[in-house]
Amino acid sequence: LEGGLKFDFSEISLPKDCLSQNNECPDEELNEEDDNYESDNEDSSNALQSCFKTMVDTLSKQDPETIAQVQTLVKELRRITLLWDELWLGTLAQHQTEISKRQQQLEYEIEKVNDNPNLNAEEKMSLIAEKHRIIIKPIVFVLEQLQEITSAEAETPHEKDFQEKYLNEVRIVINKLKNPENPDKPQESLQPLKMLQKQFQQKFHRRASYTLKMQSISPVLASIKNTVIAMPGLATSTKTRVTISHVSNVVSILPTKTKPKKLIFYGSDGQTYTYLFKGLEDLHLDERIMQFLSIANTMMAQNADLIGHHNFYRARHYSVIPLGPRSGLISWVDGTTPVFALYKRWQQREIAKPFIKNNVNTTVSVLRPSELFYNKLNPLLKEHGIKNIENRKEWPLSVLKPVLTELMAETPSDLLGKELWCNAVDASAWWQVVKRYSHSVAVMSIIGYIIGLGDRHLDNVLVDLTSGEV
Repeated sequence: LEGGLKFDFSEISLPKDCLSQNNECPDEELNEEDDNYESDNEDSSNALQSCFKTMVDTLSKQDPETIAQVQTLVKELRRITLLWDELWLGTLAQHQTEISKRQQQLEYEIEKVNDNPNLNAEEKMSLIAEKHRIIIKPIVFVLEQLQEITSAEAETPHEKDFQEKYLNEVRIVINKLKNPENPDKPQESLQPLKMLQKQFQQKFHRRASYTLKMQSISPVLASIKNTVIAMPGLATSTKTRVTISHVSNVVSILPTKTKPKKLIFYGSDGQTYTYLFKGLEDLHLDERIMQFLSIANTMMAQNADLIGHHNFYRARHYSVIPLGPRSGLISWVDGTTPVFALYKRWQQREIAKPFIKNNVNTTVSVLRPSELFYNKLNPLLKEHGIKNIENRKEWPLSVLKPVLTELMAETPSDLLGKELWCNAVDASAWWQVVKRYSHSVAVMSIIGYIIGLGDRHLDNVLVDLTSGEV
């Protein structure tokens, strides 16, 4: 637990099922190879840890104050990587499919027992109770692991609030799963777990961010003042070195899967520096990509100087600061808009048009892109006789193509063009913005293709509407 809690959803996994039909004994030689491989890995890891410790000890002798403050900062940031309520909700959501499968398996086993004419009512109930215990045991195992983590001594007000609000409820749920009143009714016996998950979900709205107080989630970070820690990701010389003066008490939690936190650091120069703190992700690859973009910019600038032209080719990038293998800080990019936000705003305008004409004030929910897609796809899949809609491999191209064509026809092709036009002060500025946008898209597309950059959905593509850069 040194340096804050270190955990990952994958660490809280379901054990091997006692009812599995494929529990064959592995070959002894394979076991020996695995043991040797794990032993080598452990030796390598220990050697690396020893090297790191030696480096930190040496640096501590040179500048003990800086090293101590950095260690405190990293430790407290790790603490807020995943708060206890986020850990519970994330783990339950991750295992939701497995829980549903086990419920179905239990219903099937109960049906088989009830159809057995050789058992009396008492024997049937006894057998059903045992099957319930065996099938639900892996779920209880996960819950008990979570309970153990969140039953540790609370060190922050947020952790104390969690324990007061949920810990007793958690104990009741685990006890009910272990000793169900009606084991022959799986839906009823699993209902307490579903209710617990709903309690956690009520706090997290999927489409909106929410805020917490730093004083609540990390009193230590909230209290740091006038540190000697250099501002993360800021390229400065010794003369203009900016350090962290203090940390904002307001922490915004974004509504995505890993619940990243938006943090604001106040610098010794009086400026504010905003970061996105991401947990459960290794940001070393992101850091390398940003370094690659910086090198590409240097190469393109040198090429422009050689031919004597102004350099229009530049890859916009930002600072990424890994704080270990599972967390890191990303510089917040101000003045940019996700392309998806432009699409969503257009959707909202289109829906609001008839109400504006009739002078009616109302709020209408906008369909998500996935809902629009499936509303068109599902009827066509049924027409083609495809029963298993969940299996994407069975979706024929002859169905997907018309769905895509129809969605494209319904969306204006000049959405982004209009936004760039509206943000330009005159025609000359608009022309410069459009040219810069074209060059920026070209650069980012080529670099993205070369390094194999994926996950380029509309929420991950940001555009600066004032400069045109992507």
